[in-house]
Formats: sequence, structure tokens, C-alpha cells
Amino acid sequence: MTYLPSTISSLPQIPGVYQYFDAEGKILYVGKAKNLKSRVSSYFQKKNNHDPKTRQLVSLISSIEIIKVESEFEALNLEARLINTFKPHYNIILKDDKHYLYIKITDEEFPQVTVSRRNDNKKATFFGPYPSSTTVKVMLRYLRRIFPFCSQKRPVKKPCFYTHLGLCNPCPGEMKNKSQDEKEILKRKYRLNIRRLKDLLSEKTKTVQDELQSQMKEEAKKENFENAALIRDALNKVDYLIHHFDRSQDYIENPNLARDTWKDQQSQLTEVLSPYFQNLKEIHRIECYDVSNISGKLSVGAMVTFIDGEPAKNFYRKFRLKTTGKPDDFAMHSEMMKRRLHHISDWSFPEVFVIDGGKPQLLAILKVFDTLDVSTPVIGLAKEEEEIVVEKNGNFEKIKLPRNSQALRLIQRLRDESHRFAHSYHEKLRMKSLLEVVSKPPRLRHAEFISASSEDS
Repeated sequence: MTYLPSTISSLPQIPGVYQYFDAEGKILYVGKAKNLKSRVSSYFQKKNNHDPKTRQLVSLISSIEIIKVESEFEALNLEARLINTFKPHYNIILKDDKHYLYIKITDEEFPQVTVSRRNDNKKATFFGPYPSSTTVKVMLRYLRRIFPFCSQKRPVKKPCFYTHLGLCNPCPGEMKNKSQDEKEILKRKYRLNIRRLKDLLSEKTKTVQDELQSQMKEEAKKENFENAALIRDALNKVDYLIHHFDRSQDYIENPNLARDTWKDQQSQLTEVLSPYFQNLKEIHRIECYDVSNISGKLSVGAMVTFIDGEPAKNFYRKFRLKTTGKPDDFAMHSEMMKRRLHHISDWSFPEVFVIDGGKPQLLAILKVFDTLDVSTPVIGLAKEEEEIVVEKNGNFEKIKLPRNSQALRLIQRLRDESHRFAHSYHEKLRMKSLLEVVSKPPRLRHAEFISASSEDS
């Protein structure tokens, strides 16, 4: 989608990649953003502290093209692919002659995973290049949660800090006191993690998925259910990764991929829900709700709105909930929905309401709907099994969709965004409350801390 510098106020507030072009259509610069409107607008503000190179870049921009994506993670990888493909002039000179970064995996008994600015070591495998340390850090941080690895300098003399976090498992530093047989078993496990890590970085996700699926079934057959659950968790993370990592080439070939994907998600969700809601013909607008609190204190609610599958942040709403005392998820959801339904005329109305929760939360909302005579479809998303919960003729049913379902993906995106929005608002209130306490005289401050502690116990 193309914009002019004079029309950047209409840019969407979603993650994506932006490309600057000069008057001849030559690409000048590629960048990524959590919020396209905010990031691109920062280049054109009258009061700015840009360096001379950036000011020169801005003076040459004639048009702006954006590619919408589902997450910042996808934006990071797409930015790297575009820069590597087109090598825009200003991406190079704004690096101040620094080399781009590579992920380096050494070839040794326990391969080490590090970051390098050079790729000329024949005894290592390199992936990249990537345009920034942020890109590499985000990618490795996520990958490490799926397949742990060691980043310590060799030789490793003792277990590292990441061992205790489960991010270096097995750790080469643990081998010293192991028998030869135990060492061989752990070495095979470690090298398997590295091979699968390489496969993911090479975008061979199907290979990894098939292996994990087979391994999980084998463990379940042996009744090693704890191991099977760990493998299932890894498989779920790989599935998530597929949606956020390996589609960069698809975005290049189809810049409207995000829009097309969101349209497909809406269509599939309509098909899934229409048997339960006869009047539901198509879905354009969806609202999702979540609450956040600590022991019933500073309770907040959040409403996020997606229109045609895209976050519409102008219609997001925050609620400072009045429900106090012990944590009462159901009462909080009820209060939030009652307050939302007082704005039927001025906030518009969605085709579907989504509640972050299962049958109990959904039942609480349905009672509010009955009281206010609202018949709009409302569904819940149960957290543990990622099942959609619906009510039909007084009975509650669970819809278990495949992990790769586009309809489920849309609901998960809504749920994740409502959780983020609620949590960020709650964090702000907590910080404000803490600052108010700290600013008081020591005697009063101590009394408030004692009071808060006794309430929590």
C-alpha cells in the first residue's frame, strides 16, 4: 500500500515494514515498526534531532510503501530479507560502516550459538545477514525457548546461569561429573536441539514439526506423559513460529498477504460459528475483553476491536473497574460488559463478542446479555486447551479446532492483544500507586506497606 509524505496521518497503527522511495521510484530505505504510523511520522516531525544523513534521506522521500504483518517478530524477519535483497543505499550508510549481523553456530562437540559480524569461518554455519542486534536478539530469544542451547565461551567449566532458566539444557558445563553413557545421551539431546534450530533458521519447519509429532506420539505410547507434554509445548511454539517467522518471502511476493490472511481468518471463523448463531452471516467487527488485577486490587478491564481482521486502536477502551475485595473474575467481566453496553449507540456494535475465558466467564456475560436483552453472538476462549466455548439452547459446547486453523488464529490474536492491553494498563496503575506511596513521609509509607501486606496474606 502506497502513501505520500503528506498522508502519513492515515497510516495504520499496527506492526509492519515501511519502504521509502525517491521520485524515480528507487528504494532508499527499509525499516520495521511495532506501530507504523508512530514510527514513520517520527521522520517527518518539524521538531526532531535527526543527524545530517537522516535529514538528507527525509528530503529525498517521494513515496512510502508499507507491508502490514501480524507481529513485530514477522516485521523483524521481513525487514532483514528486504534489506538483504535490495540493499537500499541509506540502510547501508546509516549503519556507519558497521557490518550486518549473522547468527553463528560452531562446528564442535557441543556447538555454540553466538552472534557475529563476519561470516568467513568455514568451521561454522551462518544465518543472515540481519540488519540490527535487536532483530537477532529477538529471534534467538524466542528460538532458545523452543530448543535450548549454550552461548558460553569454550571450554565450559561449570553450568551457566541459563541452565537454571531451562534455556541451556543440557548444558555442556554439566558433563564433568557424568558417566560416559550419560554424557553420550545428553550430547545427542544437545546436538538434536542444534540440528532442529538450524532447520528452523533454514525455514525447514515442516521437518521439525513432523519429527516432534512423531516423538510426542512415541512418548505417549510409552506412557511417558510428562515428556510427551514437553514435546507438545515445543510443537505448539514451532506452530506459533510458523505464523511469525518464516513468511518473509510470501510477504515479498504478496505485500497484501496480511490483509488476505485476515480476510481468510474472518471467513473461516464465520463458517465455524454460523451453525451456533443462525443470524451470523459475515464478520467484520469483533471485540475482545480481558481483565487484570493483583489480589483484586487495581482491577482493570480492556476492550480491543478488530475490523476486517486488523486492530482498530481508535476503538480500544480501558476500564478502571470498581469491583474490589477478593479476585472475582466473573464480577469484573460483568461490570465491564455492563459499562460497555451503555454505549451501544456511540461505540457501534460488533458482529461477535469474545471473552478471554471458558464457561464460567461466558455464563457471567450471558446473564448480563439476558438482563439487557442483547442477542449478539458471544464466545469464550478457554485458556488451557485453546478451545472456543459457545452456548446453544442452554448447553455449553467446546469447539476444538486444529492448531493451524485460521479461525483459531484470529481468536488467539484477539485474546493476546486484549491481554497485552489490559496488562499494560494495570502496570501503569501499579507504578502510579507505587510512586504515590514512595512520595509520602517514611512513617506513613511504612504504615501503608504493612497494611498492604496484611491485606495480601
